[in-house]
Amino acid sequence: MPFSLVRTVWLAAASLVAGAINAIAGGGSLLTFPALVHIGVLPKQANATNTTALLPGQFSSAIAYRKELARHRSILPWLLVPAFFGGWIGARILVATRQQQFLHLIPWLLLTATLLFATGPLLQKKFRRKAETGAQPKELRPIARILLPIGVFIVCLYIGFFGAGAGLLIMGLLSFAGIESVHEINALKSTITSVSNTVATITFAVFGVILWHYALLMMVAASIGGYACARIARKRQPKGIRLLITLIGCTVTAFFFWQVYK
Repeated sequence: MPFSLVRTVWLAAASLVAGAINAIAGGGSLLTFPALVHIGVLPKQANATNTTALLPGQFSSAIAYRKELARHRSILPWLLVPAFFGGWIGARILVATRQQQFLHLIPWLLLTATLLFATGPLLQKKFRRKAETGAQPKELRPIARILLPIGVFIVCLYIGFFGAGAGLLIMGLLSFAGIESVHEINALKSTITSVSNTVATITFAVFGVILWHYALLMMVAASIGGYACARIARKRQPKGIRLLITLIGCTVTAFFFWQVYK
């Protein structure tokens, strides 16, 4: 696919904005994935390229939370092994899916991601209330140690296949398992998604479905947008950004429903 100036500018702008909103509230995939499809990238390649472009930000988040991971070092293997295999199997399912089949799934996947993003504040409020109580974190319940890896595997299947909004699913699983610290939840979430998306990216690379020229452009643009907006957000949280992203998600979802089922 030709790397034209118009495509370059359009994708760089979308990635810049996506990086900025990821630094504030998340949901950048609701912009970057449709932007790739809009410039003519086939759906499977668009998803694989988008997954690859998100990796640097996820790794930096995981590294930033390395101290919070220390408390849960004993359960990390039980979470990262299913994350690895879930991401791998999900990516293999995507590779094996025909373009037309995946195209018909896109509106439903975008709808799922938009709903997860829109309902995110309810979940995040719960995390903040727990963090503000100052209670000491509790050990995971025995049943949670059994069920949590199963839940992580299922969510990471989705991450490998599509992934937008999956972070909230991981946060929900960890909260229900009994982890109360918002920082520890974010640490585990970032690590789990990093592992799952890394193995998915490797799988996509092996099967040649990543458009690297677009992926690298998106990485750079998103990093610039994320860094610049993070500095602003530390001083003052922009209002209405989550509502704006939700509206964008609804619009994009409605457009894909119309395109696919017209």
